[in-house]
Amino acid sequence: MIFESQSKNKAILLIASLVILIVGISALAYSPVIFQEGDPWSQIKGITQLNFTGKDMVKLSSEENRYMTKSKNGAEIIKEYMKGKGYNFTEQMGSGYLFQSSTGGSAVATHKYYSRFYSLWKITENTNNTDTNNNLWITTTTDSGVTFQYPKELLATYISESEWPPQVKIENKQFVCTPSGSEIQQGGQTELRLVDNRQYCVTQQSEGAAGSIYTAYTYTFPKDNKTGIITFTLRFVQCQNYDEPKATECKNERSAFDVDGTVDRIVQSIKIQTNQLSIADELKECLPKSDTASHERCNELLATIRNFDDCVNAGFSIMKSNPPQCATPDGRNFTDETNSNWNVVLATLNNCEVESVFQTHSKLVTLKLKNGNKLTAYEPHIDDVMKVVESLNGKCGDIRLATE
Repeated sequence: MIFESQSKNKAILLIASLVILIVGISALAYSPVIFQEGDPWSQIKGITQLNFTGKDMVKLSSEENRYMTKSKNGAEIIKEYMKGKGYNFTEQMGSGYLFQSSTGGSAVATHKYYSRFYSLWKITENTNNTDTNNNLWITTTTDSGVTFQYPKELLATYISESEWPPQVKIENKQFVCTPSGSEIQQGGQTELRLVDNRQYCVTQQSEGAAGSIYTAYTYTFPKDNKTGIITFTLRFVQCQNYDEPKATECKNERSAFDVDGTVDRIVQSIKIQTNQLSIADELKECLPKSDTASHERCNELLATIRNFDDCVNAGFSIMKSNPPQCATPDGRNFTDETNSNWNVVLATLNNCEVESVFQTHSKLVTLKLKNGNKLTAYEPHIDDVMKVVESLNGKCGDIRLATE
């Protein structure tokens, strides 16, 4: 009997020792994960609450507004939580999720993986109705008078700014995009992209150095019948340099990082300062005057109006008719003959969907597509469509050209 009791105690002691040993080995193996935030108690408590209380989100610290979610659907949980506080999600920039309230307040939820299965969030709110997105965007003006906004930081852990802020310039030439090349070859890779139906010609050139990849970006885009250009360089850490869970965190951040969206927002903020009066402004000055010089200047300006778009851009009103019409003071009426716009014409040509092109003196361009449909739009300047077709260098085969 005594022997059996001693055997039982030895078995219990052995099992307890094995459990302690396994726990110790596990703690040692995963210590970089467990202790990455210092004292792991709040994270362990958070994991326990997520698994045993049915909560989707738990608060770890009241002072720093730190939260924990499970990694799966964690971003959607945060968006829903912020919506309940009166914030609407606006965009993601790196590991930062940006929110805006109807009262002008803003907030940023910064994401970090604690492990593959759990995520940490730090939420910073700004209720001062001064600037959006927690003053993350800076307004600047170039020497040539181009004003734009850009993010002062990318809110990313494994992606950083190398050549920043971005350089922005406007060139007085027609926007043309010719896809070509490869990202790792000299000259880089160029491709046409659409971001919210806005066209961008994007060139990327990458090279590796000391465990990182440096990618130089050039975005060109149509802007007020000219071409805008944005250039910058970003540094991407090679994710295979890290152990888990940071390797997975790095890959997830890379896949979620939206360069196109950030550039598109920069482009939408661009304002061009110019001392040159528009045709509409000049006509407003000369039409009320009766002197000979003003009369001659008005006639010169009116002669440049060749189509419906020119008439509207000159400031003359659109008549309530079907199709819409616009009339000039010299008695001419222009009818809107288009079913598309110039940006769509450019995209269609670059995508090799066009069989033939016809151009009129009024700058009306008609594209006959390979599928039998037709697109009509006004080109910014006479012969612009001819220049675009020539720039394709035969990559789309023979596109028939005709003009009146």
